[in-house]
Amino acid sequence: GLFIFTSCTKVKFAGSSATGPGTQTAQGTRDVNYTGAVQAQSSKLDILLIIDDSNSMLPDNLKLAAKMANFVTGLQNSSIDWQMCVTVTRALPVGGTLAWGSSIIWSNYTPVAGTAAWVLKPTANLSTIFTNTITNIGAGWAGTDDERGIKSTWWHLYNGDPHYGNNSGCYRADAALATILISDEDERSVGGDKSQEYYAGEYKVLENDDLPSTLVTQVKDVFGSTKRFTFNSIIVKPGDTACTASQDADGSKSHYGTKYKELSDLTGGGIGSICDTDFSTNLNLFAGSLQDSISSIALECTPVGGLIDVTVTPPVAGLTTQVKGASLVFSPNIPAGRTLTLKYKCVK
Repeated sequence: GLFIFTSCTKVKFAGSSATGPGTQTAQGTRDVNYTGAVQAQSSKLDILLIIDDSNSMLPDNLKLAAKMANFVTGLQNSSIDWQMCVTVTRALPVGGTLAWGSSIIWSNYTPVAGTAAWVLKPTANLSTIFTNTITNIGAGWAGTDDERGIKSTWWHLYNGDPHYGNNSGCYRADAALATILISDEDERSVGGDKSQEYYAGEYKVLENDDLPSTLVTQVKDVFGSTKRFTFNSIIVKPGDTACTASQDADGSKSHYGTKYKELSDLTGGGIGSICDTDFSTNLNLFAGSLQDSISSIALECTPVGGLIDVTVTPPVAGLTTQVKGASLVFSPNIPAGRTLTLKYKCVK
């Protein structure tokens, strides 16, 4: 396949934080006070697909298009204003060097006028495009056995920062963002856990841009603290020995996707099994909440003790809230026009 890398010179972008620095307390925490109006939401959704193309994924990637069939059909039939880019879990050769977060050009796709060939938008032959692109991605290339899906995502967001002109075009400032990672191992194969090492030399130390918390911070830095973001993981679920045995039977050792699950938990993303026959079931792509309400809001941190004081004005009947990592999830959704007030504590 053909790979494209887009970079831009930039300074750190702080985003639009609705909270202040908070009040410092003597207990090693700070108070966060947030008040904001719930705005009518855009129907835009940007999707990033991250595919593990390591040697152990060869059998899976041959089946991947079929497992994505219902996902593709759902996009085809939706009224969502979506677009999608795809990358892999390794650095790709671009202009004689290796670059993380490169986008792959979609196969057999004629791009919409004014957009790049690696930005897929609604079109008539989605199933063929997916099948051919995944086939071209393949698996088992040189240098693919150090899988780094979180790192790839971090750099893909960096290259697509919409606040800078020379960006990839994969992300729109006013769109919700959903990433979908598909892998039969963890970040850097064993998630920085040497006890999970199977092959000699398989264990590698996680670096800063391999960490779930770093990616959550990156999203807030690039898009602001109110960006709707989920990281969806299709992995060998921790503890799923049957799936592990099935994956290992293909000839390469699999590993639980512990770090990927941690990131999905932090962002309210879906967690599916790579052994499932249908990858669409567990994905949280905001499909039911892209119009006139919000289903969740990003927090500055995971609240100390999981405690948060929530006030909605005017009230929403039967409202319940749940802290999921650094996100607050609402049920039912909060309609546009309400005022939301949050009070919680973050560790300094």
